[in-house]
Amino acid sequence: MSLRAVVFDLGGVILDSPLRAIAEFEHVHGLPPGTVNAHVVDSGSDGAWARHERGEIPRSEFLVAFRSEFAARGLEVDTDELMSDIDRSIRVRPAMLELVDRLRRREVATAALTNNWTPFGPDGLAEHFDVMVESVVEGTRKPEPRIYRICLERLGVAASQCVMFDDLGPNLKPARAMGMRTVKVTSEQQAMTEVERILAVLK
Repeated sequence: MSLRAVVFDLGGVILDSPLRAIAEFEHVHGLPPGTVNAHVVDSGSDGAWARHERGEIPRSEFLVAFRSEFAARGLEVDTDELMSDIDRSIRVRPAMLELVDRLRRREVATAALTNNWTPFGPDGLAEHFDVMVESVVEGTRKPEPRIYRICLERLGVAASQCVMFDDLGPNLKPARAMGMRTVKVTSEQQAMTEVERILAVLK
Protein backbone atom coordinates (compact mmCIF):
# COMPACT_ATOMS: atom_id res chain seq x y z
CA MET A 1 0.00 0.00 0.00
CA SER A 2 1.57 3.30 -1.07
CA LEU A 3 0.68 5.06 2.13
CA ARG A 4 2.94 7.44 4.00
CA ALA A 5 0.52 9.43 6.16
CA VAL A 6 -2.93 9.39 7.74
CA VAL A 7 -4.70 12.67 8.47
CA PHE A 8 -7.30 12.73 11.23
CA ASP A 9 -9.99 15.20 12.07
CA LEU A 10 -10.32 15.51 15.85
CA GLY A 11 -13.95 16.13 16.85
CA GLY A 12 -16.04 13.13 15.82
CA VAL A 13 -12.97 11.01 15.06
CA ILE A 14 -10.29 11.20 17.76
CA LEU A 15 -12.59 13.03 20.17
CA ASP A 16 -16.29 12.54 20.80
CA SER A 17 -18.44 14.46 18.35
CA PRO A 18 -19.74 17.86 19.53
CA LEU A 19 -22.88 17.17 17.47
CA ARG A 20 -24.41 15.24 20.38
CA ALA A 21 -24.04 18.20 22.72
CA ILE A 22 -25.51 20.50 20.09
CA ALA A 23 -28.47 18.15 19.53
CA GLU A 24 -29.13 17.98 23.27
CA PHE A 25 -28.99 21.79 23.52
CA GLU A 26 -31.49 22.09 20.69
CA HIS A 27 -33.81 19.58 22.37
CA VAL A 28 -33.66 21.26 25.78
CA HIS A 29 -34.30 24.70 24.32
CA GLY A 30 -37.01 23.69 21.89
CA LEU A 31 -35.04 24.39 18.72
CA PRO A 32 -35.73 22.31 15.62
CA PRO A 33 -33.12 19.55 15.16
CA GLY A 34 -30.20 20.70 13.05
CA THR A 35 -30.82 24.41 13.70
CA VAL A 36 -27.27 25.20 14.83
CA ASN A 37 -25.46 23.25 12.13
CA ALA A 38 -27.72 24.66 9.41
CA HIS A 39 -27.01 28.17 10.61
CA VAL A 40 -23.24 27.60 10.65
CA VAL A 41 -23.34 26.19 7.11
CA ASP A 42 -25.64 28.91 5.79
CA SER A 43 -23.46 31.65 7.33
CA GLY A 44 -20.49 30.42 5.32
CA SER A 45 -16.93 31.68 5.57
CA ASP A 46 -17.99 35.15 6.70
CA GLY A 47 -20.14 33.93 9.59
CA ALA A 48 -19.15 34.32 13.23
CA TRP A 49 -18.44 30.60 13.63
CA ALA A 50 -16.01 30.49 10.71
CA ARG A 51 -14.32 33.72 11.77
CA HIS A 52 -13.87 32.39 15.31
CA GLU A 53 -12.37 29.13 14.01
CA ARG A 54 -9.87 31.13 11.96
CA GLY A 55 -8.91 33.12 15.07
CA GLU A 56 -10.18 36.37 13.59
CA ILE A 57 -12.40 37.23 16.56
CA PRO A 58 -11.98 36.37 20.27
CA ARG A 59 -14.48 34.30 22.23
CA SER A 60 -16.26 37.32 23.75
CA GLU A 61 -16.85 38.96 20.37
CA PHE A 62 -17.84 35.66 18.80
CA LEU A 63 -20.52 34.94 21.41
CA VAL A 64 -22.17 38.32 20.79
CA ALA A 65 -21.95 38.04 17.00
CA PHE A 66 -23.20 34.43 16.99
CA ARG A 67 -26.16 35.37 19.17
CA SER A 68 -26.96 38.32 16.90
CA GLU A 69 -26.93 36.09 13.82
CA PHE A 70 -29.53 33.81 15.39
CA ALA A 71 -31.59 36.82 16.49
CA ALA A 72 -31.64 38.06 12.89
CA ARG A 73 -33.37 34.76 12.04
CA GLY A 74 -35.89 35.22 14.81
CA LEU A 75 -34.20 32.76 17.17
CA GLU A 76 -33.14 33.38 20.76
CA VAL A 77 -30.04 31.30 21.44
CA ASP A 78 -27.86 31.51 24.54
CA THR A 79 -24.57 31.12 22.70
CA ASP A 80 -22.54 31.18 25.93
CA GLU A 81 -24.45 28.16 27.23
CA LEU A 82 -24.24 26.41 23.86
CA MET A 83 -20.48 26.78 23.60
CA SER A 84 -19.97 25.76 27.23
CA ASP A 85 -21.98 22.60 26.54
CA ILE A 86 -19.82 21.88 23.50
CA ASP A 87 -16.60 22.43 25.43
CA ARG A 88 -17.73 20.06 28.20
CA SER A 89 -18.56 17.37 25.65
CA ILE A 90 -15.01 17.12 24.31
CA ARG A 91 -13.59 13.77 25.41
CA VAL A 92 -10.73 11.74 24.01
CA ARG A 93 -11.39 8.32 22.51
CA PRO A 94 -8.45 6.33 23.95
CA ALA A 95 -8.87 3.42 21.53
CA MET A 96 -8.48 5.79 18.58
CA LEU A 97 -5.32 7.28 20.04
CA GLU A 98 -3.88 3.79 20.45
CA LEU A 99 -4.47 3.18 16.74
CA VAL A 100 -2.76 6.48 15.91
CA ASP A 101 0.22 5.32 17.96
CA ARG A 102 0.24 1.97 16.15
CA LEU A 103 0.38 3.74 12.80
CA ARG A 104 3.39 5.73 13.93
CA ARG A 105 5.10 2.57 15.12
CA ARG A 106 4.62 1.23 11.60
CA GLU A 107 6.39 4.36 10.28
CA VAL A 108 3.22 5.97 8.96
CA ALA A 109 3.15 9.71 9.71
CA THR A 110 0.04 11.04 11.44
CA ALA A 111 -1.52 14.48 11.37
CA ALA A 112 -4.39 16.13 13.20
CA LEU A 113 -6.23 18.54 10.92
CA THR A 114 -8.88 20.32 12.93
CA ASN A 115 -11.18 23.31 13.03
CA ASN A 116 -10.96 24.68 16.56
CA TRP A 117 -11.12 27.92 18.51
CA THR A 118 -8.58 27.19 21.26
CA PRO A 119 -5.10 25.84 20.41
CA PHE A 120 -4.12 22.51 21.89
CA GLY A 121 -1.00 22.67 24.02
CA PRO A 122 2.29 20.92 23.15
CA ASP A 123 1.59 18.07 25.59
CA GLY A 124 -1.22 15.56 25.83
CA LEU A 125 -3.14 15.09 22.60
CA ALA A 126 -0.54 16.74 20.37
CA GLU A 127 2.19 14.27 21.34
CA HIS A 128 0.36 11.48 19.47
CA PHE A 129 0.71 13.25 16.11
CA ASP A 130 3.67 14.15 13.94
CA VAL A 131 1.84 17.25 12.71
CA MET A 132 -0.89 19.38 14.31
CA VAL A 133 -2.72 21.78 11.98
CA GLU A 134 -5.28 23.92 13.80
CA SER A 135 -7.56 26.43 12.12
CA VAL A 136 -7.31 28.97 14.92
CA VAL A 137 -3.51 28.92 14.63
CA GLU A 138 -3.27 28.90 10.83
CA GLY A 139 -5.97 31.47 10.08
CA THR A 140 -7.69 29.12 7.64
CA ARG A 141 -10.19 26.31 8.18
CA LYS A 142 -11.68 23.26 6.53
CA PRO A 143 -12.97 23.15 3.85
CA GLU A 144 -10.71 25.99 2.64
CA PRO A 145 -8.03 24.36 0.43
CA ARG A 146 -5.11 26.20 2.04
CA ILE A 147 -5.34 24.32 5.32
CA TYR A 148 -5.02 20.98 3.51
CA ARG A 149 -1.97 22.23 1.63
CA ILE A 150 -0.38 23.32 4.92
CA CYS A 151 -0.94 19.85 6.33
CA LEU A 152 0.59 18.10 3.32
CA GLU A 153 3.59 20.43 3.28
CA ARG A 154 4.34 19.78 6.96
CA LEU A 155 3.97 16.05 6.51
CA GLY A 156 6.25 16.22 3.48
CA VAL A 157 4.12 13.84 1.44
CA ALA A 158 2.01 13.93 -1.71
CA ALA A 159 -1.77 13.92 -1.45
CA SER A 160 -1.87 10.51 -3.17
CA GLN A 161 0.15 9.09 -0.26
CA CYS A 162 -2.46 10.10 2.35
CA VAL A 163 -5.71 8.86 3.77
CA MET A 164 -7.93 11.39 5.55
CA PHE A 165 -10.57 10.62 8.18
CA ASP A 166 -13.32 13.17 8.88
CA ASP A 167 -16.91 12.93 10.09
CA LEU A 168 -18.13 15.74 7.82
CA GLY A 169 -18.46 15.06 4.11
CA PRO A 170 -17.88 18.68 3.00
CA ASN A 171 -14.49 18.61 4.75
CA LEU A 172 -13.45 15.56 2.74
CA LYS A 173 -14.28 17.00 -0.69
CA PRO A 174 -11.16 19.22 -0.96
CA ALA A 175 -9.00 16.32 0.21
CA ARG A 176 -10.39 14.08 -2.53
CA ALA A 177 -9.95 16.85 -5.10
CA MET A 178 -6.28 17.05 -4.15
CA GLY A 179 -5.84 13.30 -4.55
CA MET A 180 -6.16 11.99 -1.01
CA ARG A 181 -8.08 8.86 -0.22
CA THR A 182 -10.87 9.69 2.24
CA VAL A 183 -12.94 7.96 4.90
CA LYS A 184 -16.17 9.49 6.17
CA VAL A 185 -16.44 8.57 9.82
CA THR A 186 -19.90 7.56 11.01
CA SER A 187 -18.97 6.03 14.37
CA GLU A 188 -15.97 5.31 16.55
CA GLN A 189 -16.19 1.59 15.78
CA GLN A 190 -16.31 2.20 12.03
CA ALA A 191 -13.28 4.50 12.24
CA MET A 192 -11.37 1.90 14.24
CA THR A 193 -12.22 -0.80 11.71
CA GLU A 194 -10.95 1.37 8.85
CA VAL A 195 -7.66 2.10 10.62
CA GLU A 196 -7.26 -1.60 11.47
CA ARG A 197 -7.75 -2.35 7.77
CA ILE A 198 -4.94 0.05 6.92
CA LEU A 199 -2.66 -1.54 9.51
CA ALA A 200 -3.43 -5.01 8.17
CA VAL A 201 -2.24 -4.24 4.64
CA LEU A 202 0.89 -2.29 5.57
CA LYS A 203 4.08 -4.10 4.72
